[in-house]
Amino acid sequence: MQALSDKRCAFLFQGVGDEYQEFSHLLDEKQKESLNSYCSRANKEIGLDLWNYLFHSAATKHDKMFNDWIAIYTCDCIAYNTYIELGIRPELLLGYSMGLITEMTCAKSISYETGLQMLLTIYEYPKLAARKGEGMGAIVGKTYRQVDEIIHKNNLQSHVMIASENNGECIVISGLKSGISQVLKVAENEGAIKVMEINSPYAFHSPFAANGIERFADLMEKLQVLDSTTPIMSAFNQDILQHTLELKKELVKNMTSPMQWKDGILKLSDLGIDTFIEVSLGDSITKMSRIISIDNDFLTYKKISRLKTSQC
Repeated sequence: MQALSDKRCAFLFQGVGDEYQEFSHLLDEKQKESLNSYCSRANKEIGLDLWNYLFHSAATKHDKMFNDWIAIYTCDCIAYNTYIELGIRPELLLGYSMGLITEMTCAKSISYETGLQMLLTIYEYPKLAARKGEGMGAIVGKTYRQVDEIIHKNNLQSHVMIASENNGECIVISGLKSGISQVLKVAENEGAIKVMEINSPYAFHSPFAANGIERFADLMEKLQVLDSTTPIMSAFNQDILQHTLELKKELVKNMTSPMQWKDGILKLSDLGIDTFIEVSLGDSITKMSRIISIDNDFLTYKKISRLKTSQC
């Protein structure tokens, strides 16, 4: 583990999508004690019984989508703390979508409870404004330029936009469901390896998500946000952020602006980062990112756990 602690590391934080009920067995007893403490705080703050949801699939007053958001947020905080206890120190943090909130919590910019309130408001604010049937989708096997051409040649610019260039051939789109379905169908007919709808009822990372966002922006003004202890790279323009005001602006931008994940990984490599560590119990960010920078190391929670065990 000493060799890893000497590396120039960046920590990568995932967004939504994983279902952590299937990963709970990866936590040891010490981590479960930490999880139990976090679950008590979540229950007190937002009335969510996360422990029984994770281990017993118990119903809560929220829907499954929101339960999974909180599970990812909470368990990824535990994964981060585990790495720090092992002596692994990141130079920079980069978060994908909801990962911005997780990395800010880990970097002591916001409290765990503040992150819960942010996620609850993100979950609720779109419901309080008139929507037009929004959604998101993903296309594997087409470049940014190719997807952009599909959107334009079908005159869907006002209905669909690219929400993220995950890597050279994995593109996320966001907008109205009718347009999303059309773009996915055309991409598939034109040879895409895989197309899929993303489980999101809202068109995040597009201007459509700005409808009602005033409620979230108002929350940013009220909640305590501090300077981060570790620099955070913007997933939108690769700026290095650390101060309160720029982090608050980034949180609002995170709802409505397209991400440039590929550019973030490339910029970290240019800065001399040689090791990327995924802060999650899974490997979704690693799978998406390692083909961007093939000369660098990408490590997951499982791999670090095996390294820890081999050195005991």
